[in-house]
Amino acid sequence: MQIQLELGPEFQKTLAELSGLGDAVSRACGIGLGKAVKFAANNVIKNYLTGQALKTRSGMLKKAVDGWPVSDTEAIVGVQPNSAVDKYAWLLGDEQKTITPVKGNALTIPIDEALTGAGVAKYQSVMQAKQMLGVDIFRLPGTNVLGYKVGKKGKFRALFILVKSVLVQGSGALADGVLESTDNMTSIIQEEIDKEMGNG
Repeated sequence: MQIQLELGPEFQKTLAELSGLGDAVSRACGIGLGKAVKFAANNVIKNYLTGQALKTRSGMLKKAVDGWPVSDTEAIVGVQPNSAVDKYAWLLGDEQKTITPVKGNALTIPIDEALTGAGVAKYQSVMQAKQMLGVDIFRLPGTNVLGYKVGKKGKFRALFILVKSVLVQGSGALADGVLESTDNMTSIIQEEIDKEMGNG
């Protein structure tokens, strides 16, 4: 998931009109654009991936968001291709996906004791939970809940719920964070131009 920012045809026209100063202004804009997309990426991370639009769990998606220049006139804010978070980088956009089981009839969603305090799954599967806990995991009669008991009179402890599908809505965090940064990004680029022109 990425947003590409480009200084368009009007910018190129302006550079041509500046003749001798064009190269210096172009270089300053390139430096400013690189700093501007870093600012936008940090805004997405700080204000849209921390307890607001998209609650982070492992923190991997947050670490993957960055801003980088492609040229003096183009830069990108988002997640680099082939990153460790490719499978769920789409959550930064506004796409909607229905997750269904690859095998079997139901998805096994961790709940209660199967989650850490941050909401991250402790076990990759029911089988792994069974092995790690050293207990039999069974379905509570009349429910779609899997769990275990310790001893015959022990309390039932829920670990997973079975569902046929889950609808997941993207957060729109990337576009929101970049749009909110527009004024600051413009100022950052202008500062670099001012420095180059001796006004900073």
